[in-house]
Amino acid sequence: MRFAKKHNKKGLKKMQANNAKARSARAEANKALVKPKVPRSNIPKGCSHKLSRLAYIAHPKLGKHARACIAKRLRLCRPKAKAKAETKPQAAGAAAAQAPASKGAQTPMKAPQ
Repeated sequence: MRFAKKHNKKGLKKMQANNAKARSARAEANKALVKPKVPRSNIPKGCSHKLSRLAYIAHPKLGKHARACIAKRLRLCRPKAKAKAETKPQAAGAAAAQAPASKGAQTPMKAPQ
């Protein structure tokens, strides 16, 4: 083995050893700085149902069926709201029919004497 190559290898080994020491020293310093976390009760956390549902609906391919179902439900629910709305205009129409009659008919005035 050539002299230079042998000495370069020695230098490399020393450098690797120094790096390992520095890494372990840095890890120790980090452990000392970081405060230990207070243990919390282990409550199982599931993913948010609302968010996962919204993500599913927003998906271009998977959400197609979901959007269709939502639209169908909205269409099915609509007539109930219309039925309630129709009763109000009928009552309003009857009141409107009486109003022009009272406007057109003038009250008889007494003749001045």
